[in-house]
Amino acid sequence: MSKETPKSETPAEDEIHPAARPFLWLDSKWAKKAPFWIFGGLAILMLVFEVLNPFHRTGKWYEVLGFYEIEGFVGFCLAVLMGWPLRRLLGRKEDYYDQEGDND
Repeated sequence: MSKETPKSETPAEDEIHPAARPFLWLDSKWAKKAPFWIFGGLAILMLVFEVLNPFHRTGKWYEVLGFYEIEGFVGFCLAVLMGWPLRRLLGRKEDYYDQEGDND
């Protein structure tokens, strides 16, 4: 009688492709949270620079403090949210390639 050891959720060393080994650090908790803190810090830093060194603006909307940061955030959200209607417009059903038709 042989005892089977339960498989752990992490892959064994021999199941990891050699080309993937340098990128295993990307699965750590800090690597998943780092972009939020980096880009958030950069946004705050740009806001501080805008207060210390105001831009030469020509329009009335440009006079709002943080306009460029707000504009960038809204543009990013718009680009991300446009993925939903585009997927409905351009996407195919999950079983698209499994369907059998007359042209097989």
